[in-house]
Amino acid sequence: MKGIGQELSVQNVSKYYGSFKALTDINLVCKPGEFVSILGSSGSGKTTLLKVIAGFERCSDGKIFINGKDVANVPCFKRNIGMLFQNYALFPHLTVAQNIAYPLKLRKLKKAEIDKKVSDMIDLIKLTGLGDRYPRQLSGGQQQRVGLARAIIYNPPLLLLDEPLGALDKNLRHEMQFEIKRITHELGMTTISVTHDQEEAFSMSDKICIVSAGQIQQFATPEQIYEKPANRFVAEFMGTTNIIPLKDAVYTDGDDGKTLVVGTSELTNGKCVLKTETKSIKSQDTNPFFALRPEAIHLAKEGSVYDNTFEAELTESIYLGQYVKAKAKVGSLLLNVTLDVREYRALDLTQKVKFCFDAEHTAILYS
Repeated sequence: MKGIGQELSVQNVSKYYGSFKALTDINLVCKPGEFVSILGSSGSGKTTLLKVIAGFERCSDGKIFINGKDVANVPCFKRNIGMLFQNYALFPHLTVAQNIAYPLKLRKLKKAEIDKKVSDMIDLIKLTGLGDRYPRQLSGGQQQRVGLARAIIYNPPLLLLDEPLGALDKNLRHEMQFEIKRITHELGMTTISVTHDQEEAFSMSDKICIVSAGQIQQFATPEQIYEKPANRFVAEFMGTTNIIPLKDAVYTDGDDGKTLVVGTSELTNGKCVLKTETKSIKSQDTNPFFALRPEAIHLAKEGSVYDNTFEAELTESIYLGQYVKAKAKVGSLLLNVTLDVREYRALDLTQKVKFCFDAEHTAILYS
């Protein structure tokens, strides 16, 4: 059953409810076998997008292709898509094996073939020996595995997950993140998962699609989204960051395919040096912002040369085991800083602390 996933292509899709635009010009391509998370807050449009892909809602404009075939006007029951909901929707009167076999019986497969596929699937989801149990006799994580197995037993070209881990406790949710990723990757299944949980999206996804106000803000790998957010919304939405204004920016293209950006900043009390990808540059904007993650700020060592340095007063701190989250005040700026606990304990907090950050460990943000 390897490599069963197919490509999903959403092209210029919009969804209107009267005069309200729930989705506007959505474009994304999920390659065969990719795990893509649609991430957004409540009301962002992420669930509407999943419903449109599934066929539960018709798109007002645009096209949806699965393996090159336009299914925008195809009813949901004819799209052959696998679905797993937050509550698993298992049949309580059927055993594990019977629940998993249900889609195959609807497709009128022979009993011997059904039994073989169900046995293989039970082994895949690591519930060997539990085929005769009923849902009430299973843990939440085991029930979810059965729901997943039932959704993929007939080799759908696309699997859609709607907040699949929302009903589980934290430890079980963490375990199931790895299990779902293992199973879908082992099958080579194209998977789209809707979630509001950033950690879940980062740990499970090959790519993340961030949605806000019915529009895609960024569609990229987890690393790209975190380290090089496309705009201020993404930078602030994905984890803790510092947003700092840059004045009188001058842009110079380098031989390394990156652009050197030199301006002035209150943070550095003068010259500030940044580097960014050339393709993302809007050189006409001389007063952009830049994002600086707390972990990209380090203690400066005497005698060393850095791209950027600044002095700050540490005003607050929270001990979190191996590291300390701190607030650092520079003029009118209040920064989030992450420090190694041993380095933090060695500081003289009665004095201002000297910090540094690398030109490349930033992201230019435009209004």
